[in-house]
This record gives sequence, C-alpha cells and structure tokens, in this order.
Amino acid sequence: MRRSAERGFTLLEILVALTVLGVALAALVKSGSDHARNSAYLQERTMAHWAGQNVLAEYETGMRQASPGQRSGQAEMGPYRFGYQVVISNYSPQAALPLPEVRRIDVRLWLAEQGEAHQRAMVSGFVLP
Repeated sequence: MRRSAERGFTLLEILVALTVLGVALAALVKSGSDHARNSAYLQERTMAHWAGQNVLAEYETGMRQASPGQRSGQAEMGPYRFGYQVVISNYSPQAALPLPEVRRIDVRLWLAEQGEAHQRAMVSGFVLP
C-alpha cells in the first residue's frame, strides 16, 4: 500500500483551490467598490436635487425676482457645494381654456469642483410673473 494516497491534498489541488478563491475574492472586492461608488453618486444626485429645489423655492416664494434671463451661482447642501445655472423664460401653456402666461424656471446643478460637464440634477418649475 502507498501511504501518499492517504496523506491529503496534492500541490496541484491546493493551487487550483487558491486560484478559485482568488478569483472569487477579486469579484467580491470589485462588487463592493462598485456599490460604494454608486452610493456616493446617488447621494450627490439627491443632494443636488434638494439644493435645486431650494433655489426654485426662492423664486416661487418671491424671495428672488423671476425675470427672464440666465443667472448662475453656488449653493451648499450637506457636505457638497454645487454650482448652478438658472434659466428663466416666458411660457404660454397650450390648453382648451385661455391660461395666463407664466415663467418657466430651469435650474441645472453640478458639483462645483467638477464643472458644468458633470451635471448632477435638473429641477424645473413655473411661477406667475
């Protein structure tokens, strides 16, 4: 009888097991990294949307003048600082009944450090002139 058959795993079996374990751990690390990156991105978008809602609310409540044109500025929400651009235009709703002209307000927001190319949110609303 050969004693080596009773001893345990061969070197080849151990290498195959370590390779399988390594691939599984690499996939787990990548999955965790993707999840963390997506969570941060969704948090940025949520905060940008809230900051845009705040800017829009200032126009809706009359705290800011809603005259046609473009304006830009910065807003903070939580740990983030957002740059924004407000575009105000006249809007005539098409309906069966005559409706008064209103002003459409579009607010685009992006992370201030990254620039306009990396937009995080867009918020729109309407106000009476």
